[in-house]
Amino acid sequence: MADVTVTVTPTANASVTVSNTVAASNVTFDPSSSDLTDTDLQNAIAELALEKFSQAAAPTTGVTEGDLWYDTDDDKFYARDEDS
Repeated sequence: MADVTVTVTPTANASVTVSNTVAASNVTFDPSSSDLTDTDLQNAIAELALEKFSQAAAPTTGVTEGDLWYDTDDDKFYARDEDS
């Protein structure tokens, strides 16, 4: 397989560009060693982008273990552990 370069732009709507005319949706991803469920690169990166929060108050919905939160009021970084 030819070398593939992946460029990720972290936004609410993650975007993936793969060089060598290979669509990111055609690059397989094995999610078995992660908490991700998607099996192609495009969707796996989009799913990963949703696991981070940057806001003043702790997120209360859509949060699972391993999610990241940056507290913009206190300038502290948190990783979700189980239910706290």
